[in-house]
Amino acid sequence: MKFVDDEIRRIKTEVLKLHEVAKEATKLLFRSMRGDKTVIREILKLEELSDELEVKIHDDCAHFIMRFHPIAKDLRFALGIFRIASAYERIVDLALEISLYDCKFRERIFGAEEPLMAMFETLERAFGELNISAEGMISLDDIIDGIYIEGLEEVERDFRCVDEVLAIRHIERIGDLLCKIATRLVYIKEGKWIWIK
Repeated sequence: MKFVDDEIRRIKTEVLKLHEVAKEATKLLFRSMRGDKTVIREILKLEELSDELEVKIHDDCAHFIMRFHPIAKDLRFALGIFRIASAYERIVDLALEISLYDCKFRERIFGAEEPLMAMFETLERAFGELNISAEGMISLDDIIDGIYIEGLEEVERDFRCVDEVLAIRHIERIGDLLCKIATRLVYIKEGKWIWIK
């Protein structure tokens, strides 16, 4: 049905915009951690935009369900996008929180930047194809989990500040949220739940 397909395309465009907002906020959080606190205002604007986009996407999905009474894949799309939008908004919240921390971070934590960006790229491709490599996402998340564990071990040996512990934990959580988004994309396409950490 043309109207349904048009609405799905429109909602998908909004979600991809929210994806880009979350990706940019994540890039900026690493700049902030390296000492560039001028990006905090930018991240704050992105956080406000992510709040607006999340509400709009939730509203659009609710209207989609009410107007079209979708079944099967189209209903999975609306329900999955609800959760995906919330996960992206949470990523931006975490990025803002991390950017406010004032601490000399260990170099090891910056190793999470590249795998996180690769996860964003994987998800961006998946939105276009609604096809995702679960193994690829798991291996990237494993790298982030390893950095998390090693980072906490370093902190145990040489504690510097609480902000560092929180940043390590929040960065690991961003990886987890990206995996949850991947899980929901598989659910939308295939109608089954898989476990991507």
